[in-house]
Amino acid sequence: MMVYIDGQFLAKSDAKISVFDHGLLYGDGVFEGIRSYNGRVFKLDEHLKRLYESAKA
Repeated sequence: MMVYIDGQFLAKSDAKISVFDHGLLYGDGVFEGIRSYNGRVFKLDEHLKRLYESAKA
């Protein structure tokens, strides 16, 4: 498994987060629910745009 942290892909064993990380301390996160029908994602582009905009904040 690879983990994406601070602009880098790292092996799971190399992934470290500071105990002072804002997301860890305050539960910050970005979530987007995506529905699929018959194996196809519904309105994928719109979901990705929302996810990207939320992550920028």
